[in-house]
Amino acid sequence: MFNVDLNKKIFWFIAILIIATNAFLTFYVYQQKQEAIQIRAFAKGETLKDYFISMRSVYHQQFLNSGLDINDSTLGFLPAHAATLISDKFEKLSKDKVTIRNVTDRPRNPKNMADASELEAIKYFKNSPNAKVYIQKIKQGSKDIIHYSAPLIIERYCIECHGKKEDVMPSIIERYNTAYDYKVGDIRGVTSVKIPVENLEQKALETFYNMVFFTWFSTLFLLTIIYFAIKSLTKKEIEQKAILRKEVERKTAYLKRQQSELQHLFSILKTVKDSNQILIKATSVDELIENTALSMHSNTSFANVKISLCENKELVVKSSVGVVEEIEITKVERDVFQNNRYIFLKNFDDTLHEECMEKVKKYEISEIYSLPLRKNHNAQEALGTITIYSTEERGLSKDERDMIDELAGDVGFAINSFYQKEAINKLSFYDSLTNLPNHTLFEKHIMQALESSYKNMKYGALIYMDIDNFKSVNDLMGQDDGNTVLIETANRLAMQLKDVSMISRFGSDKFLVLVENLSSKQESAAVVAKELAKQILEITKEPFTLRDKTFYLTCSIGIALFFDNVETAALLLNQAEYAMRTAKKDGKNVIRFYNHSLQETTKSRSLLIQNIKEALKENQFFVLYQKQFDIEAKPVGAEALIRWQHPTIGVVSPAEFIPLAEESGVIKEIGHFVLNSAADELLSWAEDDVKKEWRISVNVSPLQFSDAGFVDEIKELINTKMIDPNKLRLELTEGVLIDNQKGAMKKIEELNAFGVSLSIDDFGTGYSSLGYLKHLEIDELKIDQSFVFGLLNNNSDKTIVKTIILMGKEFNFEVIAEGVETKEQFELLKEMGCDLFQGYYLAKPCRAEDL
Repeated sequence: MFNVDLNKKIFWFIAILIIATNAFLTFYVYQQKQEAIQIRAFAKGETLKDYFISMRSVYHQQFLNSGLDINDSTLGFLPAHAATLISDKFEKLSKDKVTIRNVTDRPRNPKNMADASELEAIKYFKNSPNAKVYIQKIKQGSKDIIHYSAPLIIERYCIECHGKKEDVMPSIIERYNTAYDYKVGDIRGVTSVKIPVENLEQKALETFYNMVFFTWFSTLFLLTIIYFAIKSLTKKEIEQKAILRKEVERKTAYLKRQQSELQHLFSILKTVKDSNQILIKATSVDELIENTALSMHSNTSFANVKISLCENKELVVKSSVGVVEEIEITKVERDVFQNNRYIFLKNFDDTLHEECMEKVKKYEISEIYSLPLRKNHNAQEALGTITIYSTEERGLSKDERDMIDELAGDVGFAINSFYQKEAINKLSFYDSLTNLPNHTLFEKHIMQALESSYKNMKYGALIYMDIDNFKSVNDLMGQDDGNTVLIETANRLAMQLKDVSMISRFGSDKFLVLVENLSSKQESAAVVAKELAKQILEITKEPFTLRDKTFYLTCSIGIALFFDNVETAALLLNQAEYAMRTAKKDGKNVIRFYNHSLQETTKSRSLLIQNIKEALKENQFFVLYQKQFDIEAKPVGAEALIRWQHPTIGVVSPAEFIPLAEESGVIKEIGHFVLNSAADELLSWAEDDVKKEWRISVNVSPLQFSDAGFVDEIKELINTKMIDPNKLRLELTEGVLIDNQKGAMKKIEELNAFGVSLSIDDFGTGYSSLGYLKHLEIDELKIDQSFVFGLLNNNSDKTIVKTIILMGKEFNFEVIAEGVETKEQFELLKEMGCDLFQGYYLAKPCRAEDL
């Protein structure tokens, strides 16, 4: 026995020594391989970083030296944007799934926002200014990643885009509100290189695993030889040990089962805890239900979680997460809800209705636990149901079901709390009769509207409506019928005024309408506000039927405009009410503005629109022509310019009547008049040796161009007058090309095919996009006079003009500059390469006979 014990001890001593030595060597070699992986990752990160930073630095310098302005077309050339696109492309092409990005904690491009590990690296470099590299091993999804980071340091050339806001390029300020106030040497962000460990390890560890296999195979083989050498000496002991091992295994299996049950119970306890946190943090019932269902389903014990609530006396599925994801209410859930009791199904038999049995078989469900959601444990009625489907063989224990019961109680309590809050909120901020916002909520919204008006620099309006003689309805029909009128009025306002910010019942028979972002011009805002008020007048005039009796009512309306946050809500309400009372004094059923001068403005605009219509009938419009010249100051054509000779006012400026004509739709008739006049003039020029070579440019309004029959009208005009279509040049604004690009392109193609010459008017003031220019079949770009005016003194205007001319050359368009007022402007435009010129320096507008 002594020898057996001795042999046994010798065997284990040798075995442990060999295994320990082998394990140490394996661990040592593994560490060496890991260090090699780190070194390879570092080298790869350094190389990629150096190349990427060099490329971005050179690109940045080239971009700055190019002098390109920032707009929708050149946005992609910004280094930050271009580097992001290169990073995206590199990520797609990288076979090793390596990524490299320049990221920051203050991005202008949302794609350049640093993630958690990158933010950690930025923080490290800010705390350690002398550090050059920061390497960490992170988890990205299920994969291990070696994250190499190097600091992006603000250099002197970076200040042009990221220095003090007032010092950077204007085009940068226009587009971005962030990433300013950097100084040279500041940390802007990091160059982030993420290298998947898997690819590095696959190569580095291949030889390691071969070595490990060989050494451990040799070890096991050696131990086997030793084992069989002493087996005969230790047979009895081994047999006893085998018996003992079986006993240990039996007890171990028992303990594992116990541990598994405890872990399962703990996981459900954790789910309950997480769900309770959701109940605390949720801001709405929908958020509470959705997040609770997701949290519960994250526990593998719950194959599907379905939560339903009672809405309008019907049970409705609010969330279903998991394998089933059904949106229909089952008979089991309806039973649970109606009888306010739980149902636990485990042994499925023929008594289970067919619908549930299909789901059980399809998804291999082992248990269904459905229980009611109640506001408290003793509640007689359920708020809804929660149903849990399990696919685990062991199922749910009683302790686990008790935990689920407790969670269901907490969810029901939280839902009821939201219902109570909603009820309190409705009482506090909404009118109980009409369900419209009350004065408290409306006044809060007015303050927000005043702030918004200040930021957007646009007018808003407060419309104050009071039903005329409403007291007679109450006196004749009683308060209940009076309330019916108020409810019907509220419904009419809500149905008709869909684009307003808020409608409120302000008490008794008074209603308020808040309208925002009307216009940056006071007169235009007043016109829109008045049109809305007219709608309200018409809404009120519609008859009210009360117990088979018809009532006709009117209302008086006051309007107060606002433009900034200087006024208070109370002051604005007083102004609107004052205007409403003025309407009452002026005979009721009318609209009055708080500002008397504004009231007169709206009247004068309406009168002017009517005068425009009369002017067309009485031939008060006439056409002047302003010559257009080539680079040698030789006339090549003229632009037709509409003018209005009013019999009492005199000559009315186009700046006054053209916007009103467009607003009223009369611009189509005016455009038709100008086109006919130009065609007649071209016909007469055909007999003139000089003018027969000239063309006439005619402005076409967006409304006129959008007309379905516009192209046919032009064709008919040319065919009827028998003029050369190439001598008629139609000037279109950029807006008509953008609003309906596909339809506009089709019309342009038809006109071009017919031989009509086309020009883009006021180019540079709108979109000026290469994206649509390259597809346009046009002949000319017309530089807006605002750029020509600042050409000699404003570098930005000069750059814009130069860019437009280059664009014209690139696409083989003629380029004409309008508003040429001085010889200096003319000479400079010629130097820049402009083709054609128009302006007072060369010729003023005149009648056709004076050309």
